[in-house]
Amino acid sequence: MKIAAVVNPPTDRNLRSIAQLGVADQVYYNMAGMPTDFDGLRAACDLAARNGLRLSVVEGGPPIDRIVLGREGRDAQIEAYKRALGHLGRLGIRVLCYNFMPQLTADAMVIRTSFTAPERAGALTSRFRLADFDNDRLTAEGTTTDEQIWDHLDYFLKRIIPAAEAAEVKLAMHPDDPPLSPMWHLARIMRSVENYDRLFALHPSPVNGLTFCQGCFAELGVDLDATARHFGDRIHFIHFRDVAGTLEDFHETFPDNGPHDMVRLFQTYRDIGYTGFIRVDHVPQLAMETESAEGYGLPGHIFAIGYLKGLMEPIFGRPAAP
Repeated sequence: MKIAAVVNPPTDRNLRSIAQLGVADQVYYNMAGMPTDFDGLRAACDLAARNGLRLSVVEGGPPIDRIVLGREGRDAQIEAYKRALGHLGRLGIRVLCYNFMPQLTADAMVIRTSFTAPERAGALTSRFRLADFDNDRLTAEGTTTDEQIWDHLDYFLKRIIPAAEAAEVKLAMHPDDPPLSPMWHLARIMRSVENYDRLFALHPSPVNGLTFCQGCFAELGVDLDATARHFGDRIHFIHFRDVAGTLEDFHETFPDNGPHDMVRLFQTYRDIGYTGFIRVDHVPQLAMETESAEGYGLPGHIFAIGYLKGLMEPIFGRPAAP
């Protein structure tokens, strides 16, 4: 298992700081869409390299909003996606984390009702409380059903998986967050273990896998260890975080302050032979931070990376120096 880091914002100083922690790999994170041209992606790789990092995972990918809802323009988005996969393969980037959630607002697919919920010693964290969410709102996109979204996903993957296989890029589907459906009358289908099983039965190619987001599966209330064993080598990427509460009322915690046994879970990762990348996910905002980064503040990530390294070493052994 190897740590890769989201660096927000990805300035030279911040990238160098992450490299100084002993992290060797960067996650290119941009939910608004990565560059789809080769030169743009190569520039991101060069920025990482000059600061002692490898760009190893892309998260977000090219825009697929038309694809998810089956709207006019989806074929153009699919062609752009296929080209981008080829670019990733040429650059040696082997993991693409994506999701299939409808775009609920201009800047959000992941939904929270607060970013100022209290965590340890007054740190600020994100919370979702269904009672505080106006789920009756009807958007301009109207209403969709599960089977419509499944049809759109099948249409997408039939065309994308051959390109991913040719580029040797693993597709790591992220769960819906929160895994509730519908939201604003739009179906969200990646919300259960059973639906992931359906995804893999629909397209059994080895490149078709998942991002095992610990937080999303914790929100579902499933046994994390049993679920990781169930998915096994379909896990192409891991998001490291913890949550407390229930699916309809949860908040995100510091990694050492949540309800789940991380030591046991990481022993499970070792037992199933996971050797891919893991990254720190959303973290609370510390008092030293003057502005909210909605879970991606660098101070909190530095703490969580240190915790993650300490958790991994006795289970996986000390990694070779970057």
